[in-house]
Amino acid sequence: ALIKEYLEYLNTALPGVRNNLTDKLYTDVYKFGHNIKGTGTSYGFENLSDIGAEICSNIKDENYSSLGSFLDKVETILKEALS
Repeated sequence: ALIKEYLEYLNTALPGVRNNLTDKLYTDVYKFGHNIKGTGTSYGFENLSDIGAEICSNIKDENYSSLGSFLDKVETILKEALS
């Protein structure tokens, strides 16, 4: 039950994260990445942790152009896990 709640939380948060990216609120996108980096593996989703680490790394390096593709990957993982 906790895993489903975690995935639903991320799924609910994702549109806001996309809006933050559009609005260039990179600190907020970083927080989302940091969150999934730290929690993904705990819930059995090492791939989410890896993506979170990539999000954080890219923001630190000011490489913002790839962030949308990382969010797409998160969305795909969530859709598969919640179906």
